[in-house]
Amino acid sequence: MHKLARSLSLIGAIVAATLIATATAASAAPARADGHRVTVMVHGFDREADISCSGAWNSARNLLNGNGWGDVVTFGYYNKATNCDLRLRGTTDTRIQEVGRQFAWTVYYLYSSKDIAIDVVTHSMGGLVAKAAIEGVNRYGVGKTPPDISGLTVDPDDIGATDWPRDWPPFLYIEDMVTFATPHQGIGSALVTACAITHEQCSDMRPGSGFISWLGKQPQSQMSTDYTFLASRHDDTVSVDSATNKRTAHHWALYDENASGGTLSHTSIRNTSTGDWQVEYGGSASEEGESSTYAAPLVRMMDGLYDQQAQ
Repeated sequence: MHKLARSLSLIGAIVAATLIATATAASAAPARADGHRVTVMVHGFDREADISCSGAWNSARNLLNGNGWGDVVTFGYYNKATNCDLRLRGTTDTRIQEVGRQFAWTVYYLYSSKDIAIDVVTHSMGGLVAKAAIEGVNRYGVGKTPPDISGLTVDPDDIGATDWPRDWPPFLYIEDMVTFATPHQGIGSALVTACAITHEQCSDMRPGSGFISWLGKQPQSQMSTDYTFLASRHDDTVSVDSATNKRTAHHWALYDENASGGTLSHTSIRNTSTGDWQVEYGGSASEEGESSTYAAPLVRMMDGLYDQQAQ
């Protein structure tokens, strides 16, 4: 059983019974805290739809918990996903935009409507889900009157059963987002092309798909959102340009080898917290990247969530 800290008292209440919440209109966006926000973690695509949230995020979660982050929450979006604090019972045919809409309402219901800002950490397709939540709100929710959701009940193990309003929330407060190996520009491999025949989420992830074209680069939540994209030159699933969105993030890092010649795969980049790594890094304010010895990806994740403005 995961240790749930103060923000998860909200979730504990709905686990015990069901949480009834009354949304209020936002008075003003929360100020940047550059500190230990509630952090929500979103996993990536899984062809069998049976990913374990704890298995995907144990290394990252333990590191955050050990360094002052008490409020770390996992969000899963498959019906066979296990050990998730919050779960949408979707399938690999649930379009990424719809997963993003469900994620947006979940974040709004638990946090934004209560003027609580959060940070988000994602792996692979999870980054597209989180960005879709912000993009959908910006396109279809902003400017609308906050809905009365006081009569809703939410089961954290079946988020999709909630009778959400049919459109999108009116605002979201997401301060920082860190993505590991996310295909911001899609995945052009033959494997994904074949997968797209039978799995709608793979179809969405093809370069130039309607979804990728709709999504945009770094959509901003209503308190602005600072992005850090972490990628590996040795990722055999997502290209360098896609994982860094052609180096357009506020902060990006492209990992090569460590001192022993070790490399990071599409999966291991989200689990690695030790070693000195050769990395090219930069940001949207830089004309080009620099190369140097750099901290491990999970350490850089913490930088992306804490005191980012000083980076």
